[in-house]
Amino acid sequence: MKKILVIVRETFPTNMILSDKNIQENFILNPYDEYALFQAKKLKEKLGIEICCIFLSHRESQYNLRTALALGADEGIFLYCPGNNIKKIAKELASEIRKENYSSIFVGIRDVNDDREELPGYLSIFLDIPLYPHILSLDYENEKFIVRREREETIDTLEINKVGIFAFSQNVYEPEYPSISSIISIKDKKIKTISCETSFQEEGKKIFYQDIRRKQKILKKINANLGTNEILEYLKTWKLLD
Repeated sequence: MKKILVIVRETFPTNMILSDKNIQENFILNPYDEYALFQAKKLKEKLGIEICCIFLSHRESQYNLRTALALGADEGIFLYCPGNNIKKIAKELASEIRKENYSSIFVGIRDVNDDREELPGYLSIFLDIPLYPHILSLDYENEKFIVRREREETIDTLEINKVGIFAFSQNVYEPEYPSISSIISIKDKKIKTISCETSFQEEGKKIFYQDIRRKQKILKKINANLGTNEILEYLKTWKLLD
């Protein structure tokens, strides 16, 4: 095994209230993809492999790609895709991936902003390689990947010896932060920039957000039926239930 590709996207921060002022400025690494990078880094430390990070963004800022490089990637590809058609994005991504012989592909199972888990599936189709979804952790021994995969009611351990797409469903772990030396080393790492702007038609975009600072309501001496009705009314008020 020589080189692993890690696909990374960016998303809005999950710990802040968005507004017109900050919605275009504050982005972080998608937590599921960041965990995939964390797993690739463990293999790099164990086996001495290289990590290539391909970064998908609808913005032209490379800030978060450089964050990924500081976290352990050896080289980066910046793929500018201003559209939001996942199938088109996957096709452009697959076209770029075919140019290099990667040992395997790591990615988060989903984007925090899109829970449909489309990207790994489309990539598997366009690249004609297996998809291994809902991976919790991964190791490499005796020319085989040893993975723990989440099922509906169990966690399985599998041995995999084929090139494929490993889609990680874990996004909670002890966070790592770039060291000073790794930040300085970014300037020596290669970044390739690709634009897919011509592949996407401009679409009018509207972003809707809500102020989530909702009033807390404490109900005392309440029975089960009344409590259920109160919860249902709350969900309907905030359009969480039809």
